[in-house]
Amino acid sequence: MDSRETLLRIILVALLLYSLASAMTVGRELRQSELMAEQMRQQREQLLQLNGELEEKINQGHSPEEMEQLARERLGLVLPGEKLFYFSTDREG
Repeated sequence: MDSRETLLRIILVALLLYSLASAMTVGRELRQSELMAEQMRQQREQLLQLNGELEEKINQGHSPEEMEQLARERLGLVLPGEKLFYFSTDREG
């Protein structure tokens, strides 16, 4: 075996090792990408479910109790016969 054949074998072994290392790196990156894709699919499903629940709430509207609470809190309305008291500590400024 002459030095040319030995050099050629060394180069081939080096290329084989480089190829093997590259393939392992690509395989690891592929597994990470698959995990990330699965996580994103799960997150998508959760968001779709949440979106469906929110749409259902919107379509249902507010219950009478919720409407009454909103009227009291935001508009300051009271039911007939009720009295609303304002105290000086309730006012700003």
